[in-house]
Amino acid sequence: MDQPESRKQRRKRSATHRAQRKKSFFLRGVVTVLPAVLTLFILVTVVQFAKSYVTTPINTVIYWCLEGNGLGWKVLRSVGIDPLSDEFLNPETLPVELRSQLDRTGLGSPAFRNGLAALHEARSTALRDLDALAIHPEKLRDAVKGVVHPMIGVFFSLLLVLTAGYLASGFFGRRMISGIDRAMQQVPVIRSVYPYAKQLVEFFLSDTEMEFDTVVAAPYPSEGVWAIAFVTSEGLKSVHEHLGGRYVSCFVPTSPMPMTGFTVFIEARRLIPLPISVEEALRTTVSAGGLIPTSEMIDQLEAGLPDAPRQEGRQAAASPEESA
Repeated sequence: MDQPESRKQRRKRSATHRAQRKKSFFLRGVVTVLPAVLTLFILVTVVQFAKSYVTTPINTVIYWCLEGNGLGWKVLRSVGIDPLSDEFLNPETLPVELRSQLDRTGLGSPAFRNGLAALHEARSTALRDLDALAIHPEKLRDAVKGVVHPMIGVFFSLLLVLTAGYLASGFFGRRMISGIDRAMQQVPVIRSVYPYAKQLVEFFLSDTEMEFDTVVAAPYPSEGVWAIAFVTSEGLKSVHEHLGGRYVSCFVPTSPMPMTGFTVFIEARRLIPLPISVEEALRTTVSAGGLIPTSEMIDQLEAGLPDAPRQEGRQAAASPEESA
């Protein structure tokens, strides 16, 4: 007869059960929160990249066009910003004589005002050097940002992309892009990266999206092994004629990155059509088979396994007395 369970064993079993429940809750929490965290991380990374390498350089060029030349100063004066006003004066970059005059007589003295006006007149060339003109660059930049919002860089970024797309759609634009591609492929280091980066971008953002006709299970890479595949076309004429059958072209994506894979030609009658969408097939591939469409789910793992391995496993686990 079985011995009654002791209090210590019951406590131990209860503690084990609580630990398993806590672990289960933690894993469920991770599964619930992680997709949102990853999505937020990707969005923040994209925004920071665009800000650092797209909008900020464009804004820098815009601000320089307003601050660093005479035409830009006319625009600034039209919106109420005079770079030569006293609020932007930087005493540290004044010539020694003018700085001494400022220390002795103050900012409003006629001697200092006349000397400062002469400095501005002598050094006001087409391109304006702010340090030579004794103008504080940071203070002027803050004033310009108050009028020209940094979001202007986003607008010009979109305008630049639209302009590039418009030019690329024409004959001369395509010729120019082809010339740039050839030039990039001649540079020793860049040619090892640029072609693959271009292929990756075109894969995700090309107007001509890859369309799949049917989701199938294909006998790949060997007999008895089946992989999710997409029928992409009717295949090659030479393959049809040489093998004497209908060998369709299939794309077999790899896990967990389905943008890469293999193009194979398989006889159509050997393919098993799957009643799932392309999106469901891609989710299954990305998750390495973990995310199965609801219509294709099997309630229990053993229900989808052959009978022989289960029976062999049970016989191996049986005790000698039971086998006898």
